[in-house]
Order: sequence, then C-alpha cells, then structure tokens
Amino acid sequence: MIAKRDLLAGCWLAGYAAVLVARPDGDLLLARGWWAAGLCLAAATSAFLLRYRAARPVAWTLVAALVFSCPLFLLDVVYGLIPGLGPEIDPLAAASRAACLIGAGLLARAAIQHARVHCAACSRRAVVRERRPRWAWWGAYGAIAACFVRIAAQVVVGWGEIPLEQGVALVVFEVGFVLAGTLLPLALVHDFGRVWPRWVPFLAGRKVQRWLVLGPAYALAGGITVYFTVVLGYLTVETVSGSFVADPFPLAFFWVAVPGYLAWGVGLGIAAIGYNLDTRQPCKACGRP
Repeated sequence: MIAKRDLLAGCWLAGYAAVLVARPDGDLLLARGWWAAGLCLAAATSAFLLRYRAARPVAWTLVAALVFSCPLFLLDVVYGLIPGLGPEIDPLAAASRAACLIGAGLLARAAIQHARVHCAACSRRAVVRERRPRWAWWGAYGAIAACFVRIAAQVVVGWGEIPLEQGVALVVFEVGFVLAGTLLPLALVHDFGRVWPRWVPFLAGRKVQRWLVLGPAYALAGGITVYFTVVLGYLTVETVSGSFVADPFPLAFFWVAVPGYLAWGVGLGIAAIGYNLDTRQPCKACGRP
C-alpha cells in the first residue's frame, strides 16, 4: 500500500509534469520541454516506489536534480521582493519553478519518512546534543568572511554605472545583502537569535520564534548555494573554453565573487543546521532532543 506522503509527492510531481508538457519552452534551467517532463515523471515514479528500499537512493538523486533545475528561483524571489532592481519576472515561470521546488520538498519528506528506523514519529538518532556546536560557529563566521570577500572583490573592480531608476532598489538590496551576510549568521550562534535583546522595544527578554531566524537562514542558504553552484559550473566551462566575455567586470572578479557567494551559502546552511539542532523541542514520542 502506498503511504499518504508518497502518494501526495507522486501526484504533485505527475501533475507538474503535465504542466511542463503544456509549457514547451520550459521553466527549468537544466532540463527543458519533454526532458523536464520526463524528469518529473521519473521523480513521481520514485515516490510511488519509496516503500522499496532500492528506490530511495534514486529518489534522493531526483530530489537533487529537481532542486538544481531551479536556480533562477532565487532571482524570482529577489526581483519580486525588490521591484526595480532587475528585469521584471515572469509570474508563470516563477510559479512553475516554485511548484518544482515544492515537489522536490514533498519527495524529500516522503523519503525521510521511510528512513525513520529509530522512532515512528521522528528521524532523530540517539546522540548527545552539543549546545551550539563548534562547527556551527565555523559555519557562521565562515559565511561572514565569505560575504566580506565578495564585498572586497566589488570594491576592487568598482561598481560600474548604476541607472538612476535602480537607486532606491539597489540601496534596499545592499542593506539586505549586508544583513544577510552579517546579522543573520551571528543570530544563528549568539544569544540574540534565541532571546530578544534588551534594546528591542516590547519584545525584550522574550523568546525568539525559531523559524523567524531559521526560515530565512535555510531559504537563503539553499537559494545561494544552488544558484552559485550552477553559476560556478557555467563559469568553469566558459573559462576552459575561452568563451568568457569580460563585460563589465574581468574574469578574475568572478573567480573571487562566485566562490565567495558559494562559501557564504554553505556556511550559512551549516550554521542553520546547528541552530535547528540546538533549538528544536524534544520528540514527544521518544523524548530525543
């Protein structure tokens, strides 16, 4: 019998495959047209077969393929939240990529459910939880260092010509950029990410809702890591083939900025995992932290 989560993931992905057939130009970067539909059908099939152990590694591979097919969703979110920063987004393409990521999430959740051998209610292993593990600190401060490397690279080459109409949008983006590269990683490993500090009106001393910190951290870490992994792949191909065009910035700039972004995303993700482990409540069924 197919479990409910398997059925939900499979039906969602099969339905999304039908959408891709109706949109032949494609919304996914790494697969288009019938290839994209075939990828989603394969993922749907793996969801229906998750009760068989051999199907689970295939499902995880397809989850990764679906996620890395949607790197442009990061730009959809950024340009959607900050109008005027870049070109107008295609609402249908953005919704399509969001649907693909939802399908990947449903498939991943279903696969995790089948891997739960320690407790019927959670996937936690019987380990001693270390409060704010050292690797989380390394991740947080590594993300901050990578952010400053990215800023330093921009300072070296300059900012280029900024259109007047992008002025306000660019200021909003840069403020968010700095906060995401400094305040957010620090909140993942310091007390003010768990309890509101004294200088915050009306909230001082109260517990910070964990997903207020964890949600943006996971979203940014995932989006940055996926997008700039794909960008790094393209950059490598263009460098090796000699097809890179230095406009407006030189190749060396991108070989500093793109790995910097990638290290930022990975470090933020590591710190977010540490925050998640440190702040989650014990399982009600087995009591594991």
